[in-house]
Amino acid sequence: MNNNRNNKIEEILGSLDGTQKAALPDFFYTRLKARMEKGLEPTIKKSWVLRPAFAFAALGIILLINAVVILKGDANKNTASNDSETIQSIAAEYSLNDNSLVYDLNQDK
Repeated sequence: MNNNRNNKIEEILGSLDGTQKAALPDFFYTRLKARMEKGLEPTIKKSWVLRPAFAFAALGIILLINAVVILKGDANKNTASNDSETIQSIAAEYSLNDNSLVYDLNQDK
């Protein structure tokens, strides 16, 4: 069995004796280098996202959204008193103003 195993190992190792180095086509490395350099060119320059007209339009939209949010925030301050009145009316409607329903769970005993 040991002899059979050694023969199998020698056969596997000997199978690579007749192999030759792979031959490359002419100017392979020159063409490979050209392809790699072509792939490294930045594609952002061709992009429409970085054009000045788009950048100014995006900036304008952002500023407009900010202005709307700020103005809406000021308008909501005026309606805060209406909100508390609405909450009180809903509480009265559902009898939530009854203090007997409120329990203090953190009360010291």
